[in-house]
Amino acid sequence: MKRKHSLQHWRLGVQILAFLLFVYLLISGKNKLWMLIMMTFLLITPFWGRLYCGWLCPLNTLLRPVNWLVSKKARRLARDIPPVGKSPWLRAVIFILFLLVFFMTLRGIIKINLIVLLAPFAILTTLFFTGAAWHRYLCPFGVLFSLPAGVSRWRFHINPDRCLACGRCRRVCPAGAIATNEAPGKSYRILPRYCLFCFACLEVCPRSSIELTDARPASSREKMTRNL
Repeated sequence: MKRKHSLQHWRLGVQILAFLLFVYLLISGKNKLWMLIMMTFLLITPFWGRLYCGWLCPLNTLLRPVNWLVSKKARRLARDIPPVGKSPWLRAVIFILFLLVFFMTLRGIIKINLIVLLAPFAILTTLFFTGAAWHRYLCPFGVLFSLPAGVSRWRFHINPDRCLACGRCRRVCPAGAIATNEAPGKSYRILPRYCLFCFACLEVCPRSSIELTDARPASSREKMTRNL
């Protein structure tokens, strides 16, 4: 158990260092370098999922104390986002506006950093709704990373033979990335498109039913093994 908790400590440490780096680049007028870092992680998303969202994103780091406040001090405020907020059309509009503002930022038309611009909306959303409202539905960066993350090679898998369907993983998942299986016998599955690779679900699972797996078809893995 200590190993799993130490992983969360490492994640927090990486988040803090990444946040300090972002602030430094912002103050020194080199915030375009952060965009380069973000684009680099976008390129590896088809292999390792939303690592940027779970480990580096300044907005996610900023929202950690907000999530703690909602979960510990104001539980009644945390509620699910209205159905209109889950509309794919709304997400498409948000993403188009994001691309427009992102382009204007790169051209220097808008001087405020895009992440700083989004921070108040992220905080307000997280104060009044569940964390998944921002991470899964409203964050334009999340929408961007969710597209290649849906086909990520490495992803978390829940073994249905071990799963107790206790719901612990669902309660700690910040992005609402864990869904109920429709197959007979209640169990869960992790949606790679929304998974932030935060390892929180793996940490709380009492049966160690959550594993990081290779999503390639078994036939291709067997072929590679034979070639070796």
